[in-house]
Amino acid sequence: MNIIINGFLFALSYFSIIPIFKKELDIKEETYKYTLFFFPLIGFLLAILTLVINLFLTQFFHPIYSCIISAILYLFLYGFLHLEAVCDVADGWFASYSGKDVYKIMKEPTIGAIGAIYTFCFVLLKIAIISYILYEKQYGLFILAVVFSRLNLIYLLEYFDFNKNSFLALAFARGSVFNLKFLALFYIIACMFFTSNVISLFIISLLSFYFILKILAKKFSFVNGDCLGFTIEHTELILLNIGLMIIL
Repeated sequence: MNIIINGFLFALSYFSIIPIFKKELDIKEETYKYTLFFFPLIGFLLAILTLVINLFLTQFFHPIYSCIISAILYLFLYGFLHLEAVCDVADGWFASYSGKDVYKIMKEPTIGAIGAIYTFCFVLLKIAIISYILYEKQYGLFILAVVFSRLNLIYLLEYFDFNKNSFLALAFARGSVFNLKFLALFYIIACMFFTSNVISLFIISLLSFYFILKILAKKFSFVNGDCLGFTIEHTELILLNIGLMIIL
């Protein structure tokens, strides 16, 4: 039971800015398996917090302004973690054309101009689509996209080879998640209460995640945590756009 609780607390502390009020966690390799399982739940909690913030702000400000602020705060709630990965992967992608060590470039503490520009444009697109979805009150679609983009890791992570230095990604990949795949169906069933076209959007989510990560794996000859963050962000953006097209 402690392993499960620690898995949840580690997921909460690592993938969000929500404090856990526990100084030390006993992290074992098996802990990462449960961290992976709770990752979509963390996304769900962040989505709910975003919606609560949006509903609160609309009591005082114009709906458009409230939606934009809420969209920005959603990015803040997960500490811009995956957006940092977007920047690193963009830098690595363009550095590969000049024959540089891609992994070294991606792990540098500084960012390049191309990575910064790419991430800036990506953030604009993401804030725009989230704001639009909140303005149209398509709350179920927002929850679904946030949950499914993270749920993909449980079903697809084992099909990729990770860089030997990518400790967290390796730990996730080594964790046996076969049994968790059945438990993770709960997320899919739960999303059916929030919006329609759940199965079709889940398939789109899996395909988007798989092919984006596959492209990165082929380009870099490895996959690491940055690649996962990049893929999560882009899968979420694809789901938000396609989902809105289907609904509207």
